[in-house]
Parts: sequence; structure tokens; C-alpha cells
Amino acid sequence: MTLYKLKTAPTVLIEDDYDKNIVPLLLELANYDKHELHMLCYEKPASYWKCVFKNKNVLFHENPNIEHLEGLGSSKCSVIIDSMNQMSLYLGWTDCLKHLRRLISSTDVVQLIFILHKDCLSHSSKTQSQLHHIASAIVSYDTVDSSKIWVQLKKSGKIVKSEEILTYDSRTSTLKSNIVIKNKKKEEEPAKPLPSSLSTFKIEMDQTEKLEKYKLKLPYMSKIHSGESKVYYEPDAVDDWDEEDPDEDLDI
Repeated sequence: MTLYKLKTAPTVLIEDDYDKNIVPLLLELANYDKHELHMLCYEKPASYWKCVFKNKNVLFHENPNIEHLEGLGSSKCSVIIDSMNQMSLYLGWTDCLKHLRRLISSTDVVQLIFILHKDCLSHSSKTQSQLHHIASAIVSYDTVDSSKIWVQLKKSGKIVKSEEILTYDSRTSTLKSNIVIKNKKKEEEPAKPLPSSLSTFKIEMDQTEKLEKYKLKLPYMSKIHSGESKVYYEPDAVDDWDEEDPDEDLDI
């Protein structure tokens, strides 16, 4: 499904390094069945790409200048640029961006695929961020595993990211992508706080204190257990007793 979305994306940026083989992905994404495909060869020579696109409807252009680029997009076509690093050195970054935007805005250019070598960029270069802004789909290769890619698709103002593994079947010359599904760890529910941790003073008793509590014998406990318990009340000296009849005003 992801490869199909990349095929239908109007602008695709493929980011690679010197040790990555992007040919299988490029052959899968290149649209040359219904219209012409123009290959702008600024880095590798046209002879190399002719071996890659055998018996395909592809037109190769080695180091096309500004006038040559202005003639592209006059009829329905797709365009592949190899690579943005060399194109910017050959034409200058300002002219490079100018013609990129012209090709993107052209109604005759069905798809534009451009390759960028990340390992050739300087730390202060803004090339990558500007191309990210232009591209509607971005494919980045993992620095360690050459079969792992990160795909970023822009659709309806949203950015959808996925991590995938590419597998190429040489017998059928087909490329497949499988999304890496990560097992999300369930967040552990926080333990309920103990009453002792919610108070500033000691609430619970330790084992020693519990034993001392059970050993304590109160004076009235012996009477309760013997069945002779009574309640004795001895008035206190300070008690105020009212000797008058509280019901004197009642006609009883």
C-alpha cells in the first residue's frame, strides 16, 4: 500500500548514502508506462542509467542546462533528477530551486522524483530542509540496515510517518514493503498510595507495637469477662447540681 502511495505522490524525495542501492525502489516508483520518463543525469552518466532502464520509454539528458530544462514539461511526462547535490553545484542553488518549482507547478509533469545524498551535505546546509518543504513524500534509508526505510507522506495538511522493510525478489523483479509494527508497552498503572505516605504523622503500627497493644490489660476487662460488670459514677466536686424540680412548671 505504501509503494502505491509513493507512486501516486506528485513529488518524491529519496534520501540515500553512498552505500545504499536505490535502484530497486527507483524502478518501482518510476512511471514510464503511459508517458515518457526524463532522466536528468547530473551525477552518474547516461550509460549507467541506460543499463538500469532497459527497454523502457526513457529519455536521458546529461548535465542539462537552464535552456534545456525550460523545454521539459511541454507534454505529459515524469522526471527523475540524479542528483540534487550535483544539480545545485552545476546550476547554482537559486536556479535549481527555480526550475524545481516550475516542474512541480507544470500540469504536464505527472511526477517528479529527486535524489539527495545526505552524506554529502554540510552541517550548515539548508538544502535538505528546503527539499523537505517541497516534497510531498520523503523516503529515507537507515544508516545501518539498507533494507529499512522511513516513509513520510504529506496528505491533506497531515504528515504520516512509517517504518518499513524493503524486500526485493530477483526472480520476479518485484519490490515489496512491509510495515514494521512495534509492540507498544502497556503503561504500568501507578501503585495506590499507602495511608502512611499521605500523612505527616505515623498512622500504622509495627509488629512490636502490635504485640505491646495485645499485652495491655485494662482495669475493666476482668469484670467484663467475669460477668459482674457494673457502671459506677461518682459525682465530681465541681459538678453543679440543680436541686429544683425541672418539671415544676408542668401541670402533671
